[in-house]
Amino acid sequence: MNKQEFDPNLVTQFLNQYQDRGMMKWQGFYLSDHTASLTKVDREDEIKLNRQHSEQMDLTEIEKCLNQALEKNQVVRVERSLQDQNGYVAPFIEGKIEGYYQDKLMIGGEFIAINEIYAIKIIV
Repeated sequence: MNKQEFDPNLVTQFLNQYQDRGMMKWQGFYLSDHTASLTKVDREDEIKLNRQHSEQMDLTEIEKCLNQALEKNQVVRVERSLQDQNGYVAPFIEGKIEGYYQDKLMIGGEFIAINEIYAIKIIV
């Protein structure tokens, strides 16, 4: 490029008049996998925000429900008394009681301490 062809005024004029379309130009690059992933994250966040505890059960009610589920090999939904750092209720765990060790139960592939159980329900 020759020095005679370069016009600094033209460059300045272009930079002053050019209007970037912002995110509009990038939206064409989203694939269906991206949008599906974003939708899934939005759904998970909505579920997390709307998850609420049922009424808290006392230890005798919890033990009665656990015994019934063990005897009849039933599926249970366990609400733990745990919360994350933002105060959201921990995900509920569903499954059959697969076993126990000392004060912990194996439900749905996870160990749950009995004192962590906020409420438990047998799912029919």
